[in-house]
Amino acid sequence: MPQGVGVRVPPSPDPAPTINTRGEVRGGPIEGDLSRIKACPPAAGPGEGRVLPPTCIIACGVFQPALEHLRLESKYRHLRLNFLLSNLHMRPQRLKRHLLQEILNAKERKERIICLYGECFPDIDDFCKQNGISRVSGNHCYEMLLGSERFEGIMNETAGTYFLERDLILNFEEYCIEPLELHDEEMRKYCFEHYRRVLYVRQPSDPDLVSKARELAEFLHLSLEIRDADYSHLGRELVRLVSSR
Repeated sequence: MPQGVGVRVPPSPDPAPTINTRGEVRGGPIEGDLSRIKACPPAAGPGEGRVLPPTCIIACGVFQPALEHLRLESKYRHLRLNFLLSNLHMRPQRLKRHLLQEILNAKERKERIICLYGECFPDIDDFCKQNGISRVSGNHCYEMLLGSERFEGIMNETAGTYFLERDLILNFEEYCIEPLELHDEEMRKYCFEHYRRVLYVRQPSDPDLVSKARELAEFLHLSLEIRDADYSHLGRELVRLVSSR
């Protein structure tokens, strides 16, 4: 059963690239020489009056629009953002390996690490604890984009909500239709018969995706609703973690 971007397909032997905040693509977890990249020196956060350690947020690419909107790097000079490609959700164990490699890279740079992922592979909280890193609270990326209270309210409104955000809408063919064979009517019914609606979480920087979201909802024989993202919960959580020692 598809759960947003968390669709499983057979593993691929090829390493997936990562994207940094400048939009540069690097190779898989073993490739790429990071030794020439100097970590930002410790700096005082705004209004803090104290030195904060270099910090890296390792995040799913789904959160790139949100973090660009929050502009944390301009407020905290000691902060570095590192985005992994969102299609790693399709292979949870591969995601875990890539995340571990990026954690090791950040530790070599003497950075404190914040993990911005939902429960995208089993025991992610234990994984973070074992590696001595903090994870932003939230079970799903949609919960973080909407805020916990709004997300819970939406889930309580009706059973069977299928969430979409920009990345999933733009890559639905690759992430869902092809691996799940959704062009087949019977497969589509099997995968989505328990859903009642599609809910598009629209973000401030999204292009006009309403017509595309409506097409996907019609393709799945579901109604469409649109809710605007609210970054206030995510912003508070990140500021709390980034500004702590």
